[in-house]
This record gives sequence, C-alpha cells and structure tokens, in this order.
Amino acid sequence: MAEENERQSSGAPARPPASGASGSGVGAKGLGDLIRRVLFGRVLYVRGAAILGSVMLTGLVVVLYVGFVVTLFAGFTADIQRELLSRELELSSPGDLERLVFQGYHEAQLKGDIHAMRTEIRMLDAASLNAARHGLALRQDAIAAWRAAFDLYAGLGAVMAAQPDRFDPEFRTDYLAALNQAFAFLAQSDFSAEAGRPSPDTARTDEGKEVIANLDTALSHMKLAPGVSEAFATDIQSRIDAIRNAVMSFGEKAARAQVAWANITAEQAQADRLRASLMAELSDLREEHAALWADEDATDDGGRRSLVALFQQPLGGVLSLLLQMPGIVLTLLVTVAAGGLGSVVSFTRRYRRVGEGGEADIEMAEGDMAPETGFAAAGRLMVMTGEGIAAAIAIFLFTEAGMLMVTQGGPDGSGNIEISAFLVTFMAFVSGFMAEDAFNKIQDAGRKLFRVGGDDGPGPAGM
Repeated sequence: MAEENERQSSGAPARPPASGASGSGVGAKGLGDLIRRVLFGRVLYVRGAAILGSVMLTGLVVVLYVGFVVTLFAGFTADIQRELLSRELELSSPGDLERLVFQGYHEAQLKGDIHAMRTEIRMLDAASLNAARHGLALRQDAIAAWRAAFDLYAGLGAVMAAQPDRFDPEFRTDYLAALNQAFAFLAQSDFSAEAGRPSPDTARTDEGKEVIANLDTALSHMKLAPGVSEAFATDIQSRIDAIRNAVMSFGEKAARAQVAWANITAEQAQADRLRASLMAELSDLREEHAALWADEDATDDGGRRSLVALFQQPLGGVLSLLLQMPGIVLTLLVTVAAGGLGSVVSFTRRYRRVGEGGEADIEMAEGDMAPETGFAAAGRLMVMTGEGIAAAIAIFLFTEAGMLMVTQGGPDGSGNIEISAFLVTFMAFVSGFMAEDAFNKIQDAGRKLFRVGGDDGPGPAGM
C-alpha cells in the first residue's frame, strides 16, 4: 500500500489489474454452456430414439397380430370349406377335391375372360357409334350450309325470273341453267346414308359440291342490263355477298365433315379387324368352357355351379389356392400362425405388466433383468416370435409322427386316435405362449428318444 501511495505521489502510471481471475470466470461460463448444450442435445437424441423405437415396436406388434390372426382365419376357413365341399360333392377318392377345385377355378377364370371379352366388344361398338354420331352431326351441318347457299341462289333466280329485262340475257340463261341443275339434284337426293354403314354417299357429296361450283361459276359472270337503277344494283350486290358468305361456310363445313369421315372410316376398318379378332377369341373361350366338364357326371352340375360361383367372388383366387392345399399343409400353416400369435401375446403381456408396475417388480427382485425398450424390444419380439414358431413346428412334427396321442373311449376303452387339427393348433399356441416350457418338454422327449444319460444301450428305435 505504501508503494502504491508513493507511485501516486510521484505521478507514475498505475499498473493494470491482473486478468487471470476474470478470464477464468468467462472460460468456465463458456464451458458450462457447452456442456449444457451437449447434454441437452444428448437428451433430445435419446428421447427421439426412444419415441422412434416405441413407434416401430407398436407397428411391429400390430402387423404380427393382424398377420397371424388373418392366417389362422384363412386356414381354418379353407379347412372347413374343404370338409363341406367333400360332403356336398360326395367325394371319397384322394385328390378328387383338388381336381374339382382346380377345374372350378379354371371355369371361373374362363367366365371372367368371356365377360371381359364381351365388355370390350360392347365398348368397341359404343365407341364406333359415338364416332359415327359425330360424323353424322358434321354431315348434317354441311347439308344445312348447302341448303342455305342453295336458298340464296334460288332467291336470286326468283328475282331474275321476275325481272328478266334487268339482267344480261346470256348471264341469265347460264345462271338459270345451273339453277335448274341444282333443283334436279335436290329432287333426286335424300341425303341418306348408305345401307348398313353410317357413312355418307361420296358420289352424292361430290355431285352436290359440283352443283355449288357451277352456280358459283355462273354467278362470277354477273352482268346487269344497261340503265338499271342504283338501288336495284345495290340490292343485287348484297345478295351476291350473302351468297359468297354462304358458299364459304359450306366449303368449311364440307371440308371438316370430309376429314372427320375419313378418320371415322379408318377407325371403323381397324375396329372391324379388332372385333373379328375378339369374336374369334370369344368363340375359342366358349368352346374351351363347354369342353371343360364334358367328362363329368351331369348329376353334379348343381355342386359344380356353386363351386364356380364361390371362386367368382373377390377373394376367389386366394380361396382356390387354400382349397388346393392338402390338409396337412393347412394344419402346418395354422400351427405356425398359432405359435407366432402365442409368442406375440406373451410379449405384450410381459410389457403390460411392466407398464402397470405389477409382477415385473417381483421378477426383477428375483434377479431377472428388466425388459428391453425401443429397438431392443423389437429385436426381442422377433426372437420370441421365431422361438414360438419353432416350438409350434416341433409340436406339429411330434403329432404327425404319432408321438402325441389322445385316447378316445371305444368298445374296449382302448381306441387311440391322432390329435385333431384344432387341438394341435391350441397346443401350438400354448407352445408359443410358453416357449421356454415347450422347449424343456421337447428336450425331455429328445432325451427319452435318444437315451441320453446313463443307459448306453440301444433304445426301442434301434439307436
């Protein structure tokens, strides 16, 4: 302090304060902000991953539930339908049902093809009719324009006949001759289409154009008599202008109709070839349909018709594939679906208990690990589903091998039958639901089969 006072009294500049303390404070604050941002980003990442994993797990559970339930429904529906068809059609020989199902589905396809072919022919006819109507409308417009021009020519001719001295004799003679030709054409023509085809008479069309051309040529030599009044000349000129406009309108409409009919004619020729091809194919389909059941008994016609009607439904193709499967394949299908469904049910019940905080606490107290979440849970679900399906297949194989039997009371109380498909499916569901216990049971059966243990001698199977 004395040294500081001495420096102030001598006028020496003061030393700046050390910046170490303030710098260290600013650095610590920036580091803290950085750590908070990193931690916040990590929390967001963890929460986002957890939400995505939960969504994926939920979707996977729903897909597996729906898939296994639909498979079970389809399998049992096909099995029940096979039994009903066998009784209705009185089939006893092996393979008869599959053969009839195949023929019925083939007939349903043939009927569908015939219906589609007839629909295409009707659509082709409708398109040709619409095109013909359009062409006829254009033709009627051209005819109306021709008549309008002819009426104007006839009006000028009427003036010429009423006042012949006001026109040049030579012009009047040529014009009236052309007009008489037009009257003769109009009297002979009915402007009708050709018999059997909705197309115009080309010869008549050309003749009508020639009549208008002759009138126009005669009018081009228009010449009035000397000394006519200016008002009369003006009236005649206005009539000529109207005739020119009408002739121009007729030319435009006639050209449009001609182009349209050329296109329609080409389209009709192509439609005729396509129609002939469709009719030939339709005839072949009808012959194949008639020969499909030629060798079958006519008394089964009612059952065959009902079978074909069944396959004409929206899901007839899927049902036909299921009905063509042998019974053992359908049993295996529903067994696999039941095993997978049992595994999914076991998985969802386990996680529901965890969400409720019930039995999971007891299980964790006994040393079990907490169930996974998110992506890990989805992987665990797939593993459990695979294990349940494997256990169900093992149960199916045990049943078909005759190792799982059930007794049925008979006359002597010793009748043995194989387990039905419904009981096998139930056992498959239980095996998927309790996969660990099912594998333990399978392992015990395997030890008995192969004599794993103290007995080294051959078993009953010769092993």
